[in-house]
Amino acid sequence: AADTWKDTRIQRCLVHVLRNTRTDPTCRPRTDAGKDLPRLARKPVKVRDADAAAAWLNLPDDWHTRYADIIGQRTTARDDPGNPKARAGRTWWWTHARLRRAYYRFIRLQRDGTLFACCEPAPAGSVPSTTNRLEGGVNADIKRVLDAHRGLTEEPMKRCEWVLYMKTHNPDPGSFITAAHDETTEPPTTGTGLPAGGIQEAAPGVDAYESGFGIRKGRAGKTR
Repeated sequence: AADTWKDTRIQRCLVHVLRNTRTDPTCRPRTDAGKDLPRLARKPVKVRDADAAAAWLNLPDDWHTRYADIIGQRTTARDDPGNPKARAGRTWWWTHARLRRAYYRFIRLQRDGTLFACCEPAPAGSVPSTTNRLEGGVNADIKRVLDAHRGLTEEPMKRCEWVLYMKTHNPDPGSFITAAHDETTEPPTTGTGLPAGGIQEAAPGVDAYESGFGIRKGRAGKTR
């Protein structure tokens, strides 16, 4: 995909960034650093222009200045020998790894240019900052086609492909119809002039008469 659309701007969904930042330090952080970082993550969702984006980029630096000592703390296997990381053979690990990961996510997205690509001017217009339209307009239809079944066999794959094709700019489903679709695969039957047989018609040369096939009378559940 990167080779096909080399000049395509990529915008990370800011709603998902907010969700990840909330869950990384746990939903109920106890430290001030863990409480301040989700507050910082709520603001990018409201950014609409380059000036607001530039102003927000100062906030992670301010947060790091206040809490650099916390996210730089390490725990050694000697200090916590019962930790699964110590039993796995590690000699040390970051004490606040989840908080550290949430902070450096902002730094990585900014360096990649995917945090505020929505604020960059472009001839084709602005880029959405969230995937709400994608989730509701495309992914929802694909999920509906799959009908919540797991796995992708050939038939569900074809259904998903068809849904995506119908959402392109100029879908032309009629172009897939060829002359072969009008041809019948079964040879035409020759009529005998006789009425069609019943559902219990016997095969040729077989006497399949049974007395029980006659018309029965009476009420269900009662005998004569």
